[in-house]
Amino acid sequence: MGALAADMQALLLSGVHLALMVLMAPLCARFTLWCHRAMMGERTSLAAASRWGQIVRIWRQTGMRAAAGARITAFVPWMTLTMVASAAALVPSFSLGMMDEGTSDFLVIAGLLFGAQVVSCSVGLASGQGREGRQAVIAMTGTVLLAPALVVAVAVVGMAVPGGTLGGMVRFMRLMDDSAGVRGPLALAGGAFVLIGVDRVAAGMDRAFAMMTDNLAGPDRAVMLFTRDLLALAWITLAGDLLWPDAIVIPDGVGNGGLLAHMLLAIALWAMRTMGLCVVVACLRTFVMASGQVARLRAGLALLCACLAIVLLFAGREFG
Repeated sequence: MGALAADMQALLLSGVHLALMVLMAPLCARFTLWCHRAMMGERTSLAAASRWGQIVRIWRQTGMRAAAGARITAFVPWMTLTMVASAAALVPSFSLGMMDEGTSDFLVIAGLLFGAQVVSCSVGLASGQGREGRQAVIAMTGTVLLAPALVVAVAVVGMAVPGGTLGGMVRFMRLMDDSAGVRGPLALAGGAFVLIGVDRVAAGMDRAFAMMTDNLAGPDRAVMLFTRDLLALAWITLAGDLLWPDAIVIPDGVGNGGLLAHMLLAIALWAMRTMGLCVVVACLRTFVMASGQVARLRAGLALLCACLAIVLLFAGREFG
């Protein structure tokens, strides 16, 4: 394949990937919320497209920003969206060979997603209002408590696979004859990423989200709503790549004749994997994150998964 054809294929794959992520983010958020309510015993219709309708309705409303922090509240939603979109572009959903494959470093992706979670809380802090500020402090404190687990999980992935990139991990797992000693630690690191991405503000707990962003309206609020959905999907996709790297297509390892069929199958598998992880997230939000000590519980469970991943990784190298 010539250089121009390879660049065009990479551009096409990147465009399809981003389009799928943008389209699926509100749908997955609605599906997760529906699963959560069903587990709580509520009877509600799925109405998968209702989240998109909510975002569009909010976008059409008249914009509003708190006078106390108007400059910050005007900047933060769009900055957060840029950070999350940049990270989502680096996380392969169904195929390698995208434009930015060489920069899909785990540390960069996790740093962008984690930073976006922290930065998004500054909307409530900038309002100058007590209620929004308290909710923002609670959300920011809970996010910061997850930093040790994030560091350990990223370190596990960096030690388990060469290069520390998602593309390198997928290729490494395909080339290894016996990858059993690596799959366990990667799966536990993926579980830690899921726990880090699960929070009550982005868990369909609209009261907490509305309280923290009460000083926003119109496009700014719509962007914040969409960004939290895309943020959750990016964490889920990242965890799914660690749990099941075999579902990702390597274009240069597939003949041109069967490439389209492999791509369509990989997209279907990604959608199924994402729906399954959304059910897992709904279970976590219903049965694990329902207690009053959510922040410490999430931090403890995520750190436990990351530490177990390190133990399992070194045990496999010692006895494998």
